[in-house]
Amino acid sequence: MNKMPEALNKCSARQAFLASCAAKTRLLHTPVSDPYEVSGHPNPAGLGDAGPFSQTGSWGQSSVLFPTLETYRQADGCGRASYGGAEYGVVQTPEAEAVCKKIAALHNGHGAVICPSGLAAIATTLDALAPKAVLIPDCVYGPMLRLLNRRRIKPFRYPAGASATEFRAVLEKASSEYSQGQELLVYLEAPGSGTFEIPDIEGIAAIAKNAELRTVMDNTWASHIRFLPLEHGIDIVIQATTKYEGGYGDTPSGVVIAKDPQDLQHIADELRATGNGAVAPTTCSRLYHRLDSTEERLNQHAETAQRLMDWFLTQPFTAGVLSPALETSPYHERFQYYFGKGNGLFSVIFQPDIPANKVEAFADALNLFWIAESWGGHLSLVLPVHAKREVTSMPDGYVLRFHAGLEDYQDLLRDLEQAAQDTLLTAPAGTQ
Repeated sequence: MNKMPEALNKCSARQAFLASCAAKTRLLHTPVSDPYEVSGHPNPAGLGDAGPFSQTGSWGQSSVLFPTLETYRQADGCGRASYGGAEYGVVQTPEAEAVCKKIAALHNGHGAVICPSGLAAIATTLDALAPKAVLIPDCVYGPMLRLLNRRRIKPFRYPAGASATEFRAVLEKASSEYSQGQELLVYLEAPGSGTFEIPDIEGIAAIAKNAELRTVMDNTWASHIRFLPLEHGIDIVIQATTKYEGGYGDTPSGVVIAKDPQDLQHIADELRATGNGAVAPTTCSRLYHRLDSTEERLNQHAETAQRLMDWFLTQPFTAGVLSPALETSPYHERFQYYFGKGNGLFSVIFQPDIPANKVEAFADALNLFWIAESWGGHLSLVLPVHAKREVTSMPDGYVLRFHAGLEDYQDLLRDLEQAAQDTLLTAPAGTQ
């Protein structure tokens, strides 16, 4: 294993900082203070009561046993064993079925399926519905664009915070090239990735319904706690349950919830045909139990994020903070109507005259904010926002996205302060 000297120095600095932190913060970070020892896994110690739920269940055997040929034939015909789960392989095990039933009920949906990741849930839905073109918000999750390109599905971008009128204009353009119905699909994501715009969700859903188009919404930001898309006109919901539902970064999975039985059957058939529903039973078991604590954790993430945003807003190097939870956000009214409360995510815009290397040095100097992509877990994170917008403007200045974890907020503030003092607030050598 190649351990970079600067990385080893960072491990030592992090461990020294942890020694001064509250017990709660030490509990979360000590197991991962040296990521080389745990291969970068965020939850090697089984935090969040993962341990008891990881030692039970079917463990994903490839064979499902049947007492007679007739019972097997019946199961093979419909893809389901009479005692729950699939007739073959790990796809839709009894554990998967249990967590899907629970999640579907939380969304007031007809049913749900589970996939190995949020992106797998998106891919399965697109493959099942097979559109030729998709209307997407300009702030859509980056890998979604790669997927559309690979599937040769044409994207039509509408503004990230689109009004119904702005969306209708893009739909008219798409409809001039593709027939409505099976060829076109409407996709929403709110708040948007990295910059957190909120479109007129109900207005877009109503226009799509009038045009007889299916609507699919990525609801990962909100979880079922903050927003129920099916009750606002959306047909199909996708969530990366790796995030807030799982809560500790160790439940790689994504779910698709459908309102219409026929839509659900198309998606379930796609899973059966491709085998892409193979999610470990232990992961499903963890997720099933963690769902019960989602709201408590999400509220703590939101409270801590608000304290951190308040701190950034007082700093001279901050040009702005992106979060619809702030009253100054142009999307605050929609935020209050649709979501009501925030989560742990926000982005900080640094003053345009601050060089990128100084902002990145600030990120590297943090001890409790890990550099990582998949937010929603117990650890605080930071990552640059390199959004590619085509119809929506991006702010001037370097943008960092933060996720507030479950640590003691005072430790997080101390960490921000020490990193800022060392990198952003220190006068260059030779100046007064």
